[in-house]
Amino acid sequence: MNTSQISRRALLQGSAAVLALAALAPGVVANPALAATDDAFLKLSTFLTGKSLNPTLSARYLVALAKHNPDLDGEITALQGFIDQHGFADMDAFLAAPDLSDDLKASALKIVSAWYLGVVGEPEVAELIAYADALMYVPTNPYIPVPTYGPGPHTWGPDIIPGVTK
Repeated sequence: MNTSQISRRALLQGSAAVLALAALAPGVVANPALAATDDAFLKLSTFLTGKSLNPTLSARYLVALAKHNPDLDGEITALQGFIDQHGFADMDAFLAAPDLSDDLKASALKIVSAWYLGVVGEPEVAELIAYADALMYVPTNPYIPVPTYGPGPHTWGPDIIPGVTK
């Protein structure tokens, strides 16, 4: 065999290695500029949700939020600066601040919504980041299992309502 030719096996192994690297570091591969804000985003998210959060999910939320919100870095900086300036103990104190602007409140709501719903973006372009790990399931997790399947065919659309068609 000619050594200057690449074997099919070597090509497949190389492709698999590249895909494995991409899967291990989704935030770095998708947007290297965000790597510096991973810790800041996790710190801010922990404050806003009041929960101990998964750093891997944090990186995924950060990438998705940045994709849907080009000024996310600025919003993270502004939110953290406002929180640090006032020394808020928790989210309740943050929301009660008389000088809390609508922009800061909207930025905080985007981040909290992502963590609780497990989804980032408007419905037309929404991205599912976490399903079973969405924070909305945490309060009932010990008592009610996270639903992992639908109740049957045609239950997710208009077919479940008699007389309504697509």
